[in-house]
Amino acid sequence: MLIFSNFQSMGSSPKVLSDRDLWMLIAQSSYGDAYRPLNFRGANLSGANLAGADLAGANLSMADLSGVDFSGANLSGAFLAGSSLKGAVIKKANLIGAILTKADLSGAELSESDLTEGNLSGANLCNANLTEADFTRADLSQSEVRDADLTRANLFKANLSGADLSGSELLEANFGKTYLNDTKLEGVRSLERTIGFKG
Repeated sequence: MLIFSNFQSMGSSPKVLSDRDLWMLIAQSSYGDAYRPLNFRGANLSGANLAGADLAGANLSMADLSGVDFSGANLSGAFLAGSSLKGAVIKKANLIGAILTKADLSGAELSESDLTEGNLSGANLCNANLTEADFTRADLSQSEVRDADLTRANLFKANLSGADLSGSELLEANFGKTYLNDTKLEGVRSLERTIGFKG
């Protein structure tokens, strides 16, 4: 069961929602001619199954999304600042332009997801699976990306200034025109097998 304590139309008392309740809210938000992004700010959706959900532009800031299944979901333009996504499954998801500043994505599964032009400044991506994820022009400044798997990740024109990639796997990752000012690379693996890296 999910505690949904801060949905804009539910007042101050917490409400327990099932996965079915969540899907009904998502369906209602997209009914008719105009899409109305949902406001899940501060909600506890831990463990929910939202695979394939259309949450474009949704407000999920400060929410507990730990262990949520967002596989194949549309989170383009979603606001996830300060949210907890520990161990979340976000594989093959659309996160183009999503705001993930200071979000906790430690241990998350983000393989093959599109984070083009996303803002992940100050985010925690330690131990995350970022295999083949697309971070083209994304802001990863001051982020923690220690012991992550960046195999074949696309970091073209990404901002990694002040980021910590210590201990991460970088096999065939694309560092073309990546901004690497003060980036920590201690103990990274396969640096010599990256694409476009200029140390």
